[in-house]
Amino acid sequence: NTIYIIEMDGITLCHLGDLGHPLAPHLIEEIGDIDILFLPVGEITTIPVDTAVEIVRQLEPPIVIPMHYKTEAFTGELGPVDKFLDKMRIREMEAKPKLVITSSSLPGSTQTMVLNHLHS
Repeated sequence: NTIYIIEMDGITLCHLGDLGHPLAPHLIEEIGDIDILFLPVGEITTIPVDTAVEIVRQLEPPIVIPMHYKTEAFTGELGPVDKFLDKMRIREMEAKPKLVITSSSLPGSTQTMVLNHLHS
């Protein structure tokens, strides 16, 4: 698995790819401070939801964007995003079509934001 760190316009993004294991301490240190975390939460072929929640706690990003989960457009072997949201104690979440984020608009504590999936 490849983890991508992208820095632009004063914001650092971390895309964990198709992560299939917890993050070792040296990886957490290498990733460092990030602003936006793209995190696989569909279990099955990636990390369990409890591991995803632990990664959020370890990295403490201002924004978490769940990815790699079952949607209306993708009905393959993945779990829904709801299980992750429940473990994060998020009761209701309206998916957004897009996010506009600047370094000055980052929240002070971790917020999870779900993006609309593309329809085919």
